Amino acid sequence: MSRTPHPVIVFDLDGTLLRGTTTSLVLAEAMGHRHAVEELERLYSAYEIDNFEFASREAALFAGATPAQIREHLRPAPWITGVKETLTALTEAGCTLLLATLAWRFAAEELEYRPWFTAVSGAGMDLEDGALTGRVAQHIDEDGKLAFVEAWCRSHDVELHEIVAVGDSRSDIPLFRAAGTSIALNATEDARAVADHVLDTEDLRDLLPLLR
Repeated sequence: MSRTPHPVIVFDLDGTLLRGTTTSLVLAEAMGHRHAVEELERLYSAYEIDNFEFASREAALFAGATPAQIREHLRPAPWITGVKETLTALTEAGCTLLLATLAWRFAAEELEYRPWFTAVSGAGMDLEDGALTGRVAQHIDEDGKLAFVEAWCRSHDVELHEIVAVGDSRSDIPLFRAAGTSIALNATEDARAVADHVLDTEDLRDLLPLLR
């Protein structure tokens, strides 16, 4: 890939890089809580609970897990095809990559592709004696992705119009509206409606032509 005109690419995680599931569901499956998390995700998708309540209720399910266990639970997570190749190509083209997610930051930090991302966002949970406490230390709402990117841009002298945002759902919409370029990838109708580009594919490498 030739050098890209876009210095910063911001990726969503669940539904975008992870396909057909979420980090929470992957962890819940491994820890015996899948039904409880599926119900929370159903309520959230139906706008019956907000991010605050979702995180508060889910946090207790992961209490006691260690970072090493989280890393092992996430190892079989189903990534979209071509993640490594795409992230490598963008990095080699001079892009800075950010991971903007409302998922747990402790999960984002343990993902196998974490080294490609300069910074990640996410809800916070403290560790105590090396294990998750089950208590939310930092909530993040639907404006959290935008706030994370805005803060990173301020500290690195980057303008929002230089950002490309790639996501799939309602939590990406505030960032889509602020970014210079937005790409709805395998996205919901509300995300598609505000994006500059819409792409349906199971291979992330199909994103690259839009970034040249």
